[in-house]
Amino acid sequence: MIPRVRLTAAIIAVIATATGCGSDESPDPGPAARKVTVVRGDQTYPMTAEITGWQIKPHPQVPDQGPAAFFTFQFTGDAPETVVYLQVCAVDEHRVVILCDQILSNQTNEHWIGPYPGLSRTADVLLLPDQMDPGLHAGDPKDHDGYNPPRLLSPGDQL
Repeated sequence: MIPRVRLTAAIIAVIATATGCGSDESPDPGPAARKVTVVRGDQTYPMTAEITGWQIKPHPQVPDQGPAAFFTFQFTGDAPETVVYLQVCAVDEHRVVILCDQILSNQTNEHWIGPYPGLSRTADVLLLPDQMDPGLHAGDPKDHDGYNPPRLLSPGDQL
């Protein structure tokens, strides 16, 4: 009976892995900075993104909900994809994430993170260089190119 249970468990594990139900190993994100060159896995895009300014202040739509990080940014260059998604994080003096969001290469050049109570501790606003869009065929074993973006960072993560 035991060998049959082991065989069944092994078959289930193989099927789960083959169908994408196994552990999803997300790569570590690239180094965070105010100016980054966009990457997608091992491919470097001829595109940079830069935080051009930031400040902590109340969000004009919800000023009573605490501080928010307002920042401006710019993308220069081109990428093979129509839109590039990048993570942007407000961090404290030890580069510990307070709060993150995503920006798009085709949106206006200003964005808000928050409001969120901890944002008053913000020491910098940083970009991560990794394209967060897995592509049109993500999850399709036949057409997907295998790219898995890094996981989204959470409050408390160290950069």
